[in-house]
Amino acid sequence: MSYFTHTRRQTYRYFTSLKLASTLLASALLSTVVLTSTVLTAALPALAQRVTPSPGLTAAGMTFRQAMNLGHAASRQGDRHTALINFQRALIIRPGNSYAAAAADNMAYYIEYDRNAARQQAITQLESRLARAAQQKDWVCAATTLDQLTTYAEPNSLNQERLIGQRGDVSGLLDARMDNERWSTVCAAQRPVY
Repeated sequence: MSYFTHTRRQTYRYFTSLKLASTLLASALLSTVVLTSTVLTAALPALAQRVTPSPGLTAAGMTFRQAMNLGHAASRQGDRHTALINFQRALIIRPGNSYAAAAADNMAYYIEYDRNAARQQAITQLESRLARAAQQKDWVCAATTLDQLTTYAEPNSLNQERLIGQRGDVSGLLDARMDNERWSTVCAAQRPVY
């Protein structure tokens, strides 16, 4: 066997193994995307419905690639709503495309996550202010803070009922003029209540 034949066989084996590896990698990536989409769809049924493009949304002469590229660019810039719209446009162009569906699912999840994180941060700040107001017996600030916290509670929930009960207790203290010399110390003019 000549040196040339031996080198050619090694090169053939090398490229064959590369081709096999790239095929396996592509298959693994595809199954990961499909699995992620399936897990998200199973775990978050409310988000699964959002994959369906919004009524009235059109592709406006875009190609699938353009819609996906715009969606990814908007996502990198942190504009998740624009990204979601463009991924939904891609779904209009290619209904059922697993990549576009997974991207739309991800954007819907992150939008919901951001919304809940901001809501939870506001609730935490209000609860902290309520604790300070109760500790310092600033019943005006406590009443106002309870009113604000009530807006975050689910309607007809036990938490809402608890907050309304606490508000009634604080109203009794306000009506009795209890500790009125300490009022307006926590929610001072420097930090307005509203």
